[in-house]
Amino acid sequence: MTGRPVRIAVIGAGKIAEVGHIPGFIQAGARVAALCDIHSQNLSRLAAAYQIDRTYTDWRDMLADGEFDAVSVCTPPALHRDMVVASLEHGYATLVEKPMAPTLDDCQAMIDAADRTGKMLMVAHNQRFRAQHVFARQTLASGRLGQARRVHAVFAHGGPENWSPTGGWYFDPKLAGYGVLLDLGYHKIDLLRWLLGQEVIDARTFTATFEKPTTVDDTAVAILRFEQGTLATIAVSWAHHPDVPDSVTVSCEHGTLTVPSIPTEPVRVVEQRDTGEIVETTFHPDPSAGPGWFEMARAFVRAVRNGEASPLPGTEGKASLETVLKLYASAGL
Repeated sequence: MTGRPVRIAVIGAGKIAEVGHIPGFIQAGARVAALCDIHSQNLSRLAAAYQIDRTYTDWRDMLADGEFDAVSVCTPPALHRDMVVASLEHGYATLVEKPMAPTLDDCQAMIDAADRTGKMLMVAHNQRFRAQHVFARQTLASGRLGQARRVHAVFAHGGPENWSPTGGWYFDPKLAGYGVLLDLGYHKIDLLRWLLGQEVIDARTFTATFEKPTTVDDTAVAILRFEQGTLATIAVSWAHHPDVPDSVTVSCEHGTLTVPSIPTEPVRVVEQRDTGEIVETTFHPDPSAGPGWFEMARAFVRAVRNGEASPLPGTEGKASLETVLKLYASAGL
């Protein structure tokens, strides 16, 4: 690829492609060479906005035509398996949106395809790339706060129909798989696994459907036990009004770390020293830094350009899904 930008084809012209993947790829110096979507209105609008010359309504035709280096899959979870496996088998490094899939078998099929073809598979867990979360992980890994004992994470908003006007598929179990726990809870479960460097050994949940026109959950509260004893609660909802809480608090042996909801606000670390002194420090993210989506896209482009290993392999997506499915099972779903 010396002398030319990485060329990426995008399957799915929905909101996440519009605000995350496509502008993220462009900012990372890549070129979006082709775009596919079954909705012609979305397809033409995004193609015009980002000057994408080649458009398709059938992803199979796009893969067959080729002339790109990588594929980004931005479709509902139940569609990921076939698209990702085919992309890898066509020889393209592939980025798949979260959640990776609604079933463990689907995840494993994608992992096996990456192993079989030798092509890179990355899962788009964008919260790992948010500057506040990177700092939080470094702080916890340093050991200065001691053992992580209790964690509380929350992610809630008024519903996916407000985020994506064409996102009615979120309420369709055949396309979405499940509800808010798979959508937003998956984010926080993956984030906590990564922040703590621990796997979940026990998981329980309560779910409810308060206001959305669906049989899937629009609200859930989960309790997790991690392998080193850390206890965590996660609250997620599509029925929260009016703001968008998206935060994490980690209470440790020697202090507390708080990541606020707003990405530009500082992380607070309150530490009790051996002398009894209470010290508060803050980490202020670079205001010019992009959102987690952009840093995730940058990591993918860099790995494709340099032939590096996946920044976030399929095994990570499968591990986070396994906990989500345990939670649903505990609720009898």
